[in-house]
Amino acid sequence: MYNISFIVICFITTLILPKSLQAQCLNKVSHFNGTETVNCVDVTVTPAGTVLNANSCIMGPYRIGQFVGGSLTFDFSETITGVTIDVTSINTNFPIGASEELAVFINGAFYPITQPGVSANCLNQQDAEISGTGTIVACDGCLGSWKDITIIEPINTITIEARFISGFPGGMIFSLYICCCETDAGEITSNPLSLCPDDIATVPDAQQTNLEADDLLQYILFSDLNDTLGSIISTSNTPSFLFTPATMQLGTSYYIAAIAGNNVGGNVDLTETCLDISNAIEVIWNPYPSVTFSVSDPDVCAGNCTDVTATFIGTPPFSLSYIISGNPPTNVSFTGNTGIFQVCVDVDTPAGNLVLQATSLVDAYCTCN
Repeated sequence: MYNISFIVICFITTLILPKSLQAQCLNKVSHFNGTETVNCVDVTVTPAGTVLNANSCIMGPYRIGQFVGGSLTFDFSETITGVTIDVTSINTNFPIGASEELAVFINGAFYPITQPGVSANCLNQQDAEISGTGTIVACDGCLGSWKDITIIEPINTITIEARFISGFPGGMIFSLYICCCETDAGEITSNPLSLCPDDIATVPDAQQTNLEADDLLQYILFSDLNDTLGSIISTSNTPSFLFTPATMQLGTSYYIAAIAGNNVGGNVDLTETCLDISNAIEVIWNPYPSVTFSVSDPDVCAGNCTDVTATFIGTPPFSLSYIISGNPPTNVSFTGNTGIFQVCVDVDTPAGNLVLQATSLVDAYCTCN
């Protein structure tokens, strides 16, 4: 009588893991209708109502809302990252009883102003104010002005509108600056990666990049396509990353992307307005496969065979190599996560324990030796 015992390999240990104010935009728009290129984007300007050419305190050239309402709409050929508005001559006192407000619409929706601008010191005008609805107004009996009203948003179109509150105001003057960025993190050409725990995830360098003089290109490993910057796990100067058990889980999707922006202390500034991120390449580190053996009756007589059930953890198909008490290895394949194979005892095998030992196991992704 012989008793079969087992040695198995590659058991899996489960890991249980535990906008700041931006600088103003600098690219000034100055045409009154039609399409012109401003820095790196085509800007189409559409006037409505009263729109005049005027300047005051270096603000302008746009004057809207003199005696009747007026607006200017700016459409961009590519999404920009933000705008800065300078405005002056918003008034509640000229002519007597007249008052007006400036309203902003972004991507077709009213955009309430929540942060004040900077004192403009324009002809002793008072600082402008924010109304209860989020428009820009002047204090009672004042001419109001502000500089550097900066809005950081993805913007495809913006409308600046002069509204009457009462009377027939003289109109307001404003400048519009856009954040038009030439920084480009490029594209990474790679299929998704499916790796073993010790493999290095490496993708090709990003191509078609464009960096400004103060820019840096780096690579990030992150976990959430809907929150790229908030889910960064690791940053590298090369497109290669290792699996880190302390912060990552096997079998989970992660992503590699290139990132470009201002170089601050050897790293890309994640808060700057022209930050750009490439397409993302998925990478999954798969667990090593494992196998356990079981037999309904471990006692078998010389010259007889017994069925052994192999239970696998991993991704089929599986290729198993095993030996019995030092005999030459035997190779068997399985298409599912369980399978049965026979172990036979030679008639001249001495009585005692037989050891069934897995020596190699390969699944769809990884190999254990």
